[in-house]
Amino acid sequence: MELFDPSRDPRADLAAARAAAVDDGKDILLVFGARWCPDCTAFEDWTAEPAIAELLARKYHLVTVSVGTERGQRDQHADLDAAFNHPIAGGIPAVSVLNPQGKIRFDSADGEFSRARRMKAEELVEFLASGR
Repeated sequence: MELFDPSRDPRADLAAARAAAVDDGKDILLVFGARWCPDCTAFEDWTAEPAIAELLARKYHLVTVSVGTERGQRDQHADLDAAFNHPIAGGIPAVSVLNPQGKIRFDSADGEFSRARRMKAEELVEFLASGR
């Protein structure tokens, strides 16, 4: 799956993830980003790593939100950003972890993932394992 696909409907994806999460108890990993963003493509590359992909599948329903198709654009789906405590305020990719009922457990409004190109796999594994 290509992350940050601007043709996807993140509201429909989120509704499906919430329904599945209520059934299986997994959290929802909501990730805001864009195809033009190098840190977002680095984050996408990390999700393809076997250990990270397995952890994602075991613990989360992954939903991605494209924030824009033009370089620097971050206003596509601004209502979703607002609904989840403005996680993109600190840069993208931005992450919100939601419980199965859709309540925020964590958001990266401080820019924790905006340096994804410089992150080590162990850092992402640690975050995903803890769910903060």
